[in-house]
Amino acid sequence: MNIETLVVGPIETNCYILSDPVSREAVVIDAGDDGDSIWQLIQQKQLQVKYILNTHGHFDHIQANDSLREKTGAPLAIHADDAELLLAPEKVSAGMYMQVNGCREPEILLHNGDVISFGPYQLRVIYTPGHSRGGCCFYEAAEKVCFTGDTLFLGSIGRTDLYGGDYAQLLKSVRERLQLLADDTVIYPGHGPESTMAFERKNNPYLK
Repeated sequence: MNIETLVVGPIETNCYILSDPVSREAVVIDAGDDGDSIWQLIQQKQLQVKYILNTHGHFDHIQANDSLREKTGAPLAIHADDAELLLAPEKVSAGMYMQVNGCREPEILLHNGDVISFGPYQLRVIYTPGHSRGGCCFYEAAEKVCFTGDTLFLGSIGRTDLYGGDYAQLLKSVRERLQLLADDTVIYPGHGPESTMAFERKNNPYLK
């Protein structure tokens, strides 16, 4: 699997473009902003985007959803419990003094255990609420990669003081669901550098 990372928007969100080098089928995870830059890379790599995925519905992960849908024709998928945030980003951005936009309703509502397929790859949805009500991760078992959004970061976890956040629930998500991933699983978070489950088990205080 080819994995391209673009850091987008004022909050420096990681947007991931995953693609199959043979079929050139691809998915975009968290098109947070800078839609033109994302589209330019898609064109440069001659990719066929099958899905646009959101790990959760916070405004810094959704700003380029609609522009990419228009350019690629790909459907948008988000966990059912976060779909409301697409239409009301101010529930999270209120008080941040930032101009943000929502986006149209998603074509696909995700649930725990759902599978998103492209090329030979299968991204399994792991429901990990806590940072938001509908936070989820996308796990590809054969490639041993997991895209964790704002659930799990290098040495930390997501904040829980925003709308829909729940600290106890986030700890449960991380300790009961992500703890099941093998040590050599590479973690690709919503912000900041990548990590591995082995490193997080040893160093992340929230997993202990």
